[in-house]
Amino acid sequence: MATATTRTNPLSYLTDQLNDLKAKGTHFRLRVLEDEQAPVCTFDGKKVINLASNNYLGLTTHPKLREAALEAWDRARCAPSPAP
Repeated sequence: MATATTRTNPLSYLTDQLNDLKAKGTHFRLRVLEDEQAPVCTFDGKKVINLASNNYLGLTTHPKLREAALEAWDRARCAPSPAP
């Protein structure tokens, strides 16, 4: 005689954990960066001063540095290779 087994979602405990965090007031939503990482960025539709970046000199978005990086990449003929 076969017995019916019911399957439960193995991740259902996460819902309980999230609900517990919300009830305690300790749940937070991650902010989404909507443009480049710059001194002034758009997070969640609002322009804000970005103090949470290690790009304090603005070098990641500097056009000359980007151009130099691409030229170096081309010169070295860098290509992704599969892991050994």
